Amino acid sequence: MSALIDVATRGTRSSPAVPLTARLRSVGVWIVAAAAILITVIATMLMTSDRGSDAPLHYDSTARDGTKAMVETLRDHGVEVTTTEDFDTAHTASGQSDTTLLIPTKADMLSLGDIDGFRSELSTNDNRLVLVDPGYTVQDFTDRITVNDSLSPLASPETISQPDCTVDSAQAAGPAETGDAEYAEARKGTEGLHTCYPFAGPGVTQIDGGEVTPGSAHGQLIVDESAGGKGDFPVTVLGNPDWVTNAGIDEEGHASLVLSQLSQTDHLVVYYPTETGEFQAPPSTLDYVPSWFIAGALWLVPCVFILLLILGRRFGPLAVERLPAIVPAVETVHGRAALAARSHDRTGALHTLRTGALLRIAKRLALGPEAGLHDIIVAIANTTGRDPAQVESVFSSAVPCTDADLQHIVHQLTLIESEVS
Repeated sequence: MSALIDVATRGTRSSPAVPLTARLRSVGVWIVAAAAILITVIATMLMTSDRGSDAPLHYDSTARDGTKAMVETLRDHGVEVTTTEDFDTAHTASGQSDTTLLIPTKADMLSLGDIDGFRSELSTNDNRLVLVDPGYTVQDFTDRITVNDSLSPLASPETISQPDCTVDSAQAAGPAETGDAEYAEARKGTEGLHTCYPFAGPGVTQIDGGEVTPGSAHGQLIVDESAGGKGDFPVTVLGNPDWVTNAGIDEEGHASLVLSQLSQTDHLVVYYPTETGEFQAPPSTLDYVPSWFIAGALWLVPCVFILLLILGRRFGPLAVERLPAIVPAVETVHGRAALAARSHDRTGALHTLRTGALLRIAKRLALGPEAGLHDIIVAIANTTGRDPAQVESVFSSAVPCTDADLQHIVHQLTLIESEVS
């Protein structure tokens, strides 16, 4: 039945159908909102999840005093670089063959046991050790190098230092910026130890009575290739930390000097010592939660609030229906017929038709309410002249097995009722 007939017969006002354009606009709003949230979360992740460390000389720091540029340049040149703050990881990695161990800072935080562990691994595989301005801690690694603390007051360093040595990498690098510390051989005349970039010229450490007296070899770059003494492995000391920082590595000959010293092996282990021990605060639960997750969770709060508001709205007006509702008989007939057809209830449908026909025939023959089925069948047979057995079969005993049987019986019902009329 059409909508107009439905309104006319039932007295209802149906909600108008939502136009397609309105539906598309609604879907578009959801798509735009989801895209905005996704872009915001991704941007937050990029800004917060990979910022690295800001500690000085840290391998992940992109600050001016970090060393990320040096590490990434070595990787680009084919060196397999392992970066870690964990001692066990660095200790194990330093034991693989053809490896250089770099400790860029905080060497004084290492215990004698830690240093002995590194020395054992390095000497077993004849690996290299590079220290960046280690201070007096260098004496714990090797007894052939120490800090030069006997400089003359007149030996004030220039801003730029010349190599003044025969080390090929230093000669190729050229001049370098002068730092604050200088290193020297622990014993005068140590063989196999090369010193470059001295503060006051080669072999000069003090002045007595206006005359220059020779002293131990000294410089900001110490290269010990002999692997003798306490350390049975090559040791290199870079006395100026500015040579390896992001801001200083591209100055003067720093890049050439540093990269040549750190790329002499296929593997490089960069170990950044960190504070350990019983005084270190235990990590909290938030320390294990990535920063992007917290930002995403904060964005979910307004999103959930908006979603609840949307779900709580009514989409269109409610249907208004006057009660009691009037349902036309034809609708009931059509509905029951559709149910019977869908369920294949031929017997039930035939029973309904027989009952209706018997009631109408009994009324036409003026039979009282006390008349039963047998009485009505006898009256029909007498009126139409039909065989009572045939009438009884049509109105009572015949069972339809197929739709054709049902149609035949219904046709007989209609025919007999018309004869009675």
